[in-house]
Amino acid sequence: MRVLVTGATGYVGSAVVRRLEADGHEVRPFSRASGGDISDAAAVERAMAGVDAAVNLVAILEGSAEQFERVVAGGARNVVAAAQAAGVRRVLHMSALGVTEEHASLTGYWGGKWKAKQAVVGSGLDWTVFEPSFVFSQGGGAFREFERLARMPVVPVIGDGRYRHQPVWLGDVAAAFSRALERPETIGNLYPLGGPQVFTFDELLDELARVTGHRPHRKVHAPAGFVRLQAKLLLRHLPPPLRVTPDQITMLLAGTECDLTPMREGLGIEPASIGEAYTKSV
Repeated sequence: MRVLVTGATGYVGSAVVRRLEADGHEVRPFSRASGGDISDAAAVERAMAGVDAAVNLVAILEGSAEQFERVVAGGARNVVAAAQAAGVRRVLHMSALGVTEEHASLTGYWGGKWKAKQAVVGSGLDWTVFEPSFVFSQGGGAFREFERLARMPVVPVIGDGRYRHQPVWLGDVAAAFSRALERPETIGNLYPLGGPQVFTFDELLDELARVTGHRPHRKVHAPAGFVRLQAKLLLRHLPPPLRVTPDQITMLLAGTECDLTPMREGLGIEPASIGEAYTKSV
């Protein structure tokens, strides 16, 4: 199958491309690195010509309201419109856990993702939507920063550390896209993607310390309101690796948990634990 992949050179995109190619698909990559602009409707339409399916992975984690609207929501609309114009029925789209109508007004990321999901689901195309938790690999994704935190002599934690997350391995996310292309019964379905373990944030940091060969360290919990205010004040003065936005804090505290039954039964994926994933390559 010839598959257009938007966001093909990103953290998730690179893994999805490798998995699709390993499973025998011909991938047409579309990303900023290859000169593609998801907000350029004509460019997306040109890229869509001659493919059998489209995978939309483009997203940004921070930005202005205009950027979320243009890149995330507008990008998904462009993918849908290009697919409709080209007669491409099959569209796979990556959303995220927590992307609900209730949450849409709380952060720019959730708002953009909600509009994007609505564009895909309402398209009349043969869609499948994935909603992953934190996507991780060893030293990659959200865990790059979390591993650094876990190694600190005293670990700073936002809030009480009791908010719960269910991180999903990057390799399992990539497999989900490839499996869905092979299974017509996944059309019209939404699949939450998570790992087999649910952790409080404190427990997650301890698990990361353990799997990376370190001992868990004492944690200091900072009031979320104070950290959110500090983040707002420092937002313009810190580079991205050190920067955390108020929106990101809101999403961290909301947690990410899901039912794994659709992932297991609909996609045939038994997700890897953190310990198992750290022994695998993606």
